[in-house]
Amino acid sequence: MGLFDRFKKSDNKKEKPKKEEKVIPDDLEIDEDQLVLKDIAINSKDRYERAAAADQITDQYVALDLAKNVKDRAIRLIAINNVKDERLLRDAAENSQFFDVRSFAWERLGENNKSIAEVVINTKKGPEVDEIFEKVVDEETLKWIAIDAQDKRYRNAAVEKIDDADVLYDLVFKAKDKSIRKACVEKETFVSEEMLQKVVIEDNDESVKIAAVKKIEDDKCLENIALNEDNAKIRTLIFDKIDDINILRDIALNSKKADVRLDLVKKLDDEDLLKQIALNDSDKIVRSEAVKKITDEKVLLDVIASDDDRFVRQIAVKSISNPDDLVKIALEDDDQFVRNHAITNPAITSEDDFTYVAINSTHEEVALEALSHITEEKNFIEILKNAKLDSISKATLDNIDDLETLIRIVLANEDEEFSLKALNKIKVEKCLFKIYEQGISENISVRAVSLIKNQKMLTDIARNASAWRIREVAVKKIVSKKVLKDISLNDENEYVREVAKKRMNL
Repeated sequence: MGLFDRFKKSDNKKEKPKKEEKVIPDDLEIDEDQLVLKDIAINSKDRYERAAAADQITDQYVALDLAKNVKDRAIRLIAINNVKDERLLRDAAENSQFFDVRSFAWERLGENNKSIAEVVINTKKGPEVDEIFEKVVDEETLKWIAIDAQDKRYRNAAVEKIDDADVLYDLVFKAKDKSIRKACVEKETFVSEEMLQKVVIEDNDESVKIAAVKKIEDDKCLENIALNEDNAKIRTLIFDKIDDINILRDIALNSKKADVRLDLVKKLDDEDLLKQIALNDSDKIVRSEAVKKITDEKVLLDVIASDDDRFVRQIAVKSISNPDDLVKIALEDDDQFVRNHAITNPAITSEDDFTYVAINSTHEEVALEALSHITEEKNFIEILKNAKLDSISKATLDNIDDLETLIRIVLANEDEEFSLKALNKIKVEKCLFKIYEQGISENISVRAVSLIKNQKMLTDIARNASAWRIREVAVKKIVSKKVLKDISLNDENEYVREVAKKRMNL
């Protein structure tokens, strides 16, 4: 290691302020005998020879180099003892890799507090160190120990001995140990609201922030913190401490953080403020929480009419109690989920309202939901006649037994499949025979005949129907052997005759 390696620091070396003054001159010349002694002090295998060589070194710069860099503790302490120049001693105190050298150098300079601090900072707690620690009264030195001591117990003990507020204000921002920062804040002399606010804003540890918030009394300080605070626990503590409703209002409206505004919405009950937030906040979650607490249905309707987020509108719909408004929303909102929330709102109880929705909705899922709340046949019939959606009109059939209505469906035959379903529900045989006679379509006639049991009617159909499929269906239901024999001999269609013969043999 060279004489000019003085700026190199090992990992365990404590960082010291950099000296602007150049301690070692560029044109320094060292006597040969001093360099020889240095070599012996460093490299001799005989420890006594190394110690003797170190003790004989008189060149201050060589002694300083050994003191700062040699790993052999005895050699570096002998070397530092040979340094007389105050500037060089200070350089050793501030820049040596080894705390024992630094401590000895500080002692030589008459700065006993710093000398003791080096020992306390770099030594584990023990009776001998406790004894010298108790002698430290300088609070700047105690601050140093509180920041750098390897043993946490000395860091804590140092903070306990500090009362000067300015020292505490400096220490709270320099200490890496969160327990030390918290201890600073909790000291009785740590009273500056400005400093407490700074701690809450800048510190990254929750326990330190909470300790600081608990000591702040000024609502404006608390507001400044809350506006941008990320920690929900801290925000809750702050909001619980603020008594001025205007400050809470200001935070709720002006904080740039949605989480802050959200927390306040959950806490506040001011209807006017909630209205402003519900209608104007940029965050949908904040708006939705405000909507949950609003009871004024006019405001809720404004939200439903203006908010572009379906989730917010859904929440608003849940709080609407006027059936007319809900019917309007169910019919007109452009979002399926909002419409469904409206039609399923328990405030709609009138079957007339559900009928109106089923008839007028152009959205099948809403109309079907409305249909599920209808029980009266007359309403199903009205929907059948007037529904805008064909699928809804047809969905009513299972709930309609009115004969006239069923016959009208069959006779109209706008959709043969639907007509056949209606026909299946008709049980009056005279009506079935009349439908057959109408000749609406072959399929309808076949189905009508298939539902007739009256043998006289069936015989008439079997003998007179023009279409062989219709006669076949009638023959299949005739039980009279005489009639069957007549048909088996005289029907113009071979297939019908065969069916009649088979029926005779049953």
